Amino acid sequence: MILGGLNEGVWPALPAPDPWLAPKIRANLGLPGLEFRIGLSAHDFASALGAPQVLITRARRDSRSPTVASRLWLRLQAMTGGLAHDTRLERLSVALDDPGRPMPADRPAPKPDRSLRPSRISVTSVDRLKADPFAFYAQAILGLRRMDPVDAEHSAAWKGTAVHEVFETWLKEDNCDPERLVWRARELLRSETIHPMLRALWQPRLMEAIRWIEGQEVENQAKGRRPLAGEKKGEATIEGVVLHGKADRIDRLESGGIAIVDYKTGKAPSQRAVDEGFALQLGLLGLIAEAGGFDGISGKSSTHEYWSLSKYRDQFGKCVRPDKSMGAEEFLDHALRNFSEAARKWLTGDEPFIAKLNPSYAPYGDYDQLMRLEEWYGRK
Repeated sequence: MILGGLNEGVWPALPAPDPWLAPKIRANLGLPGLEFRIGLSAHDFASALGAPQVLITRARRDSRSPTVASRLWLRLQAMTGGLAHDTRLERLSVALDDPGRPMPADRPAPKPDRSLRPSRISVTSVDRLKADPFAFYAQAILGLRRMDPVDAEHSAAWKGTAVHEVFETWLKEDNCDPERLVWRARELLRSETIHPMLRALWQPRLMEAIRWIEGQEVENQAKGRRPLAGEKKGEATIEGVVLHGKADRIDRLESGGIAIVDYKTGKAPSQRAVDEGFALQLGLLGLIAEAGGFDGISGKSSTHEYWSLSKYRDQFGKCVRPDKSMGAEEFLDHALRNFSEAARKWLTGDEPFIAKLNPSYAPYGDYDQLMRLEEWYGRK
């Protein structure tokens, strides 16, 4: 019989307070006191001591700090003049706890054969390839993906998907009629799949951003801009690699060119990230468009916009143009240069997939355990 956990606060456990009745009221009602469980624990302990062979143990330390031996443990020590120690078990436990000489893992940099490297990549995976090549390797080559818990709460990704569906339906069924957008958003919020608490917290923010998009659409249509397609898939071959993606929305401008819009429930990428060769999703979609990769849509990709529903200063909703500082043509050239360089290195070349190559642009930790990040990060 093994009796473990002889630490103060564990055996016996501290009585949990009654949130409803005071001790005096419990006594007047004839209910047992909160301390009766301590007596039950003592009875169980005394009964277990009747076994032919008993091993009493305690942990000297828990996950946070050193522990204190329980008063029962100390009293047994005092009454027996010192409990007998099983030295053989003590030596075994010390051996189990001895990890030996530490040998931390090195920074992983797998280098698979060129034939194993993917020949297709989505526009949303290019940032992962450049910022954290190992994460791209784990996802695209090893085929490992994080699974959400069965009882997961509504996440930011879920909100983004729900809002995208609203905008897609609004375009396909209402032709982006500004007067129909608010109604579509309210239909989403009335869904029984949304927890009442989420609805109460999310509704004011969402509706304010929806009204901003409504005003944006009125302004765009007044300038002669018209929606062409929503959730449009396309692909083009660049540097021997098939680049594919989905445009949230494509508009026809009065000038004859096209505008590519990406909806964001969060903040739009910073201009600094774009300048450093990241967050080029819109530029890559523009390259697909100019290559004729979106069936039935042709024209020069001259406008690239994020429609963010997040809060900026004192209002929700903002149009962010990553091509504003450099111009649309230079923005597309910038995207092409960066994608071509990445493709030549990791997709058609033999560059190793180094973990966390650019940590500033690799915020997600889905593969941190696989790469054993804590063992090498900071050392190299």
